[in-house]
Amino acid sequence: MRDQLCLDCRVKRSVADLREEHARLWRKRERYRGQGANVEQIGRQIGKVEDRMALRIKEQVTNERQAVELLRRELETARGQRYTIRAT
Repeated sequence: MRDQLCLDCRVKRSVADLREEHARLWRKRERYRGQGANVEQIGRQIGKVEDRMALRIKEQVTNERQAVELLRRELETARGQRYTIRAT
């Protein structure tokens, strides 16, 4: 444990902003798709956010399998957030 946080907690904290960005882009893509617009560029942006999430996780986790599992969990969380309505 570093900074009195377990590995899962450190990973969650390190990718929190990217998780929010992922959810925002996903909602945007769904909204545009519903209007019949081209969503290819938004899909690429989502992919870049996922790549950045993977890099941040890999910086903290030396075990490859564990890093993959944590990335999978964080992406599931991000995809679940896309339907969360937030007050701004």
